[in-house]
Amino acid sequence: DCYRGLTKYQEIKVSSSNYVHQVDNSVKKYRPYTCSFVVKNLKFTDENIKSLMWIQEKIHETYGRKRKKVAVGVYDLEKISFPVTYCAKRPKEIEFVPLGMGRRLNGEKILQKHPTGRDYGELLGGFDKYPLQVDAQGEVLSMPPIINSDRSGKIDVETKDVFVECTGPDEDALDNVMNILATMFYDWNGQIFSVTIEDGKKTITCPNLKVTKRSITLEGIKNLIGIKLNTKEVSKLIQKMGHNVLEIKENNVLVSVPSVRTDIWHEVDLADDVARAYGYNNINATIPNISTVGGMLPKNILIEDLCNFLIGFGLIEVKTFALTNYQDQYEKMSLPEEKHISLGENTQDKNLSMVRSWLIPEMMKTLVANRNKEFPQNIFEVGTIVVPDPKADVKARNVDKLGCLLCGEQVDFTKIKQILDAVISFLDLNYSIKETKHSSFLPGRVGEIMVKGKKVGVIGEFSPQVLTNWDLTMPVAGLELDLEKIV
Repeated sequence: DCYRGLTKYQEIKVSSSNYVHQVDNSVKKYRPYTCSFVVKNLKFTDENIKSLMWIQEKIHETYGRKRKKVAVGVYDLEKISFPVTYCAKRPKEIEFVPLGMGRRLNGEKILQKHPTGRDYGELLGGFDKYPLQVDAQGEVLSMPPIINSDRSGKIDVETKDVFVECTGPDEDALDNVMNILATMFYDWNGQIFSVTIEDGKKTITCPNLKVTKRSITLEGIKNLIGIKLNTKEVSKLIQKMGHNVLEIKENNVLVSVPSVRTDIWHEVDLADDVARAYGYNNINATIPNISTVGGMLPKNILIEDLCNFLIGFGLIEVKTFALTNYQDQYEKMSLPEEKHISLGENTQDKNLSMVRSWLIPEMMKTLVANRNKEFPQNIFEVGTIVVPDPKADVKARNVDKLGCLLCGEQVDFTKIKQILDAVISFLDLNYSIKETKHSSFLPGRVGEIMVKGKKVGVIGEFSPQVLTNWDLTMPVAGLELDLEKIV
């Protein structure tokens, strides 16, 4: 709209109504919140029906976090009797014809037989009851966040009026989605009617179209985008991006942010809008007025030199992924579980449930993937692991490490110690090896690497059990160094 020269955000008009959407206590511990509104006098075409489906799926996959955070349903209003009730029932008590199927199924069968049920069924995993949207006649509208009913959930070119609802665990997220969709339907020349949400003792009206207030300073704009403007110019530019100016006080501009602009969190976002309205191509590039010259950090230069040294020593550099799982990091390495950064139990990919806490297990995967190649295989990696740190602001800390693995018929402790000697010599350090016990390595062929009296790593031959766990038939020896402690 800013390119069309609009100077003020065009608020949408919402008509009041007697439509009521009730929230039953039975759904509170499953998927507790719902919001809704009504749109009338729409003129659907095949094109905007496809657009609606595309927008709905985009919301589900992105902002809705694959329907976990937000799931949206759109229904033919003529087939619904109010009030609508959001409740929960046991799976076998639920029966309706899901969208796209020609027969009635219960809640359990929908998750087993319907394609969408199979895709998103895990969102209801472990629930003894499933959420439902039901109208005053007892007709099921949908089983959120899985599927709409075939009766009321089909939209075609004959549809004039629709009921739009969404469910999820976060009220603010639902408000944001409803505001955006209401604005979209209004742009399609639909008439928006509010719905009263009765949630226990609390009553709200949806859509709320609430605006937020943010301020931006001239100094902030100059520091962030490099242009000097006065308050009059900022006001004109910020209004072109859909914001309304509420107050100008000295070098500060207070604006109201429309409800649909969920991307505006702080001054940086407003400065970006000013730059867009001004035109990024109109901002002249300048050389910073500083005396320093950009370059690599000394630590990174040393690490790059170390990598080149190891390549020259006959090792192949590999890069593995930081995301992994408990089985690879601990079970296959014959280790008890240690404190680590977990991704929780609801990850889409069950093979990615944590952040790696050491490099060697991920490097083992490289050897496994190349078992059909020629041996010996000697590899190294300089990579980052993440460890819990209660003192850090994000409760975690990155650590750079060096890992080396040798795999072949003649590999033993002596061979990997030669690599360690070369690395330590390159770094111009002195070290010693302290005998230790480590369940990943052979007893008597494992040690802690000590530099200046501090443990900086581990070295050894891997035990037959570890090799069996990884299905490796050749001997493997390895080392891992904490570069934070020695570089």
